[in-house]
Amino acid sequence: MSEPSPLRLVPLGGLGEFGLNCMVVERGDEAIAIDCGLMFPEDHMMGVDLVIPDVSYLVSLGERFKGFVLTHAHEDHLGALPYVLPELGVPVFATPFAGGLLAGKLEEHPRARGAVIEKYKPGASFEVAGFEIESLPMTHSTVEACSLAIRSAGDTIVHSGDFKIDPHPIDGRCCSLERLREIGDEGVRVLLSDSTNIEQRGSTGSESEVRGYLRPFFESTTGRLFVTTFASHIHRAATVVSLCEEFGRRLAIVGRSMETIYSLATRSRHLRIPGEMLVSARDAATLPREQICYLVTGSQGEARSALSRIAMLEARDVQPEPGDTVVFSSKMIPGNERPINAVINQLYRCGVEVYYPGIANVHVSGHAYRDELRQMLELVRPEYFVPIHGEYKNLVHHGRLAQETGVPEENCFRLADGDVLELDGQGCRAAGTVAAGRVLVDGMIVGGIDEQIIRDRRHISKDGVVLVILGVSQQTGEIISGPEFVARGLVDSGRERVDYDGARDAVVEHVARMSRAAVRDLDELQEEVRLAARRYFRRTLGSRPVVVPYITEL
Repeated sequence: MSEPSPLRLVPLGGLGEFGLNCMVVERGDEAIAIDCGLMFPEDHMMGVDLVIPDVSYLVSLGERFKGFVLTHAHEDHLGALPYVLPELGVPVFATPFAGGLLAGKLEEHPRARGAVIEKYKPGASFEVAGFEIESLPMTHSTVEACSLAIRSAGDTIVHSGDFKIDPHPIDGRCCSLERLREIGDEGVRVLLSDSTNIEQRGSTGSESEVRGYLRPFFESTTGRLFVTTFASHIHRAATVVSLCEEFGRRLAIVGRSMETIYSLATRSRHLRIPGEMLVSARDAATLPREQICYLVTGSQGEARSALSRIAMLEARDVQPEPGDTVVFSSKMIPGNERPINAVINQLYRCGVEVYYPGIANVHVSGHAYRDELRQMLELVRPEYFVPIHGEYKNLVHHGRLAQETGVPEENCFRLADGDVLELDGQGCRAAGTVAAGRVLVDGMIVGGIDEQIIRDRRHISKDGVVLVILGVSQQTGEIISGPEFVARGLVDSGRERVDYDGARDAVVEHVARMSRAAVRDLDELQEEVRLAARRYFRRTLGSRPVVVPYITEL
């Protein structure tokens, strides 16, 4: 009997960064991908809306690629699918909640509306091509999160997904710890495990503890109470609903993403909101302030979120006042500190009391701390270990933790996006690289934003832009009108205002020195006008604005 083809693991995102999670599993003529998420742009990606993984490798697989399998319903695990599914035309396998959320997103992207979503129940086993997949319910900061045990030709790998080990989940759905132990007893070749909170010692607090953290705000707030958290955190919403019941407050949900997700959660019975409790923001404005609680989007300071508009006094039906309290029941995602603090500062200016991690205990994480990550390793007891989901330092520390539990150092692989890991009967080894990277999404444009455009935007933001308008004679090449200058963001040297007459003379003199043939070549003329104006502003202002010539032949 011939040896089966090697099993290959190929991360296309999520290793060396937070977000973009996508792990390819392939053997022979068949391949699947676990998750396909997005990340939000970093500060230097000016004007970019979203970042998604480069899936050109999946495209290159052609009919060998059989579909995506989702671990849960967070954007960093499924948010890229509306953009990549039109290219790939494969089904997506998801839990009912993740599948319902994805279906709503696909409706907003006409090219992706025909995508097939196959739903599996947490705890169920199913097949995708030659891969046998067992879903293992886990606790996390959203519902129906699963780890995956993937079997192929006698090899078993376990993909943890995002998880924490919560002994007292508020919905009673505990982690599949005993099943993980049984799978470990059967033998696991590779464990791929979430590294997000490897630097945090101890264990994550239980989600059930949050009720005790939030209860004092319901007891002491004399005005309106605002709670902001991640829209997908159904368990946190259930805690707020429970406290509203206890203290007799009506509940208003403000923010499109929350309204959409909570509607799905109530239909799927993951969230119960008594009908008499729920009110619209408009109706809430007519109620006594001490009788209302708002659940609002904007925990990360997003510019047009509900909480940002409330803080800036731009919300039609909600005006914050002294006596009101705002609770940020969420962590600050690294990179979002500045916009979050801007919202907090503005709320304080409105006379509102604000509580957030750092000054109050208002949140527990959905990602396992170090002791829980150790427990996962000790349950599964893998032959090989690959840390995933985290920056490079997270992967380093998680690999060291695996060695503490008995995984040999040479069996711990620290991969980067695009690295290939190959597994067969002789062992596990690095096996080259494939194309991987980041694709930028700007509005409706996917992948058309390259580094040159980003550099131009940074350049414009720093030194401004100047439009140079002139008309030239078709016959003689002489300047007939202009040059006129339209500038935005141009800063003078502080000694005197920008001398556009001098700029005009510099351009005219430079064009006069050009040959008639060169002037008649519009491309050549545009470049020479650009260089002449740029040199002038550099000499007189010490800055290098982006110069855009606009030349018409008359």
